[in-house]
Amino acid sequence: AMLALNVSSDVLNGFSLVDESLNRTTDNASQVNMAIYADFEEQMQANPTKVKEWYDKAQYVRQMSDSLYDLAEELKERIVKKSDGDDGDIHNIRNREDLEAASSVMLAPGSGRGQMLYEAINNYRERIVEMVNDSAQRRIISSNLATEIPSNVRTLGKDWKEYMFENMPTAAAITLLTKIQSDVRYAEGEVLHDLASNIGVKDIHVNQLNAYVIPSSQTVVQGGRFT
Repeated sequence: AMLALNVSSDVLNGFSLVDESLNRTTDNASQVNMAIYADFEEQMQANPTKVKEWYDKAQYVRQMSDSLYDLAEELKERIVKKSDGDDGDIHNIRNREDLEAASSVMLAPGSGRGQMLYEAINNYRERIVEMVNDSAQRRIISSNLATEIPSNVRTLGKDWKEYMFENMPTAAAITLLTKIQSDVRYAEGEVLHDLASNIGVKDIHVNQLNAYVIPSSQTVVQGGRFT
């Protein structure tokens, strides 16, 4: 027998609200990160000898963060188009309750992208935490990007990708992927702040010093003080 599961509109609206909030947080983090990258560009031009090592590391962080972020974005688009058709829009999902789209995109035998996402998250987490100096921040990043199923959850033998996406409504799957994107931008920002602290992004650099004697007055009378 087949049981049709109906997801209430209140639950779907809740996912939409969470997704919107996560997108705002992600956009804000992205703007902060872009400002730091711009500072690195300026400092690289002003003092390449001092900055190059940290600039190169920042570009490495940028490349691997964008790679995972873009993968999550691609998967969101695939799921929505599977649910709504080729004209599907991740910002205006029509069939939010669809329980098949996420499973099809992420778990289909041979073509499912869930394993790729799982490996990409693990790879990113391992590389990014090595670049964070603060142990508390490393724990936060590792927790945010964890791919372990909570120990208090009955999984019935499911692995991470099945636990995350099997029979998951489209709206929920999109929200889960948006959270991954938000966690990526957070981790990226933590590393960038550490890298920037090594070069003093706001330092003023000079290449010449000149000494000047500047009198406080143009005239000095006998017995007076020259400053």
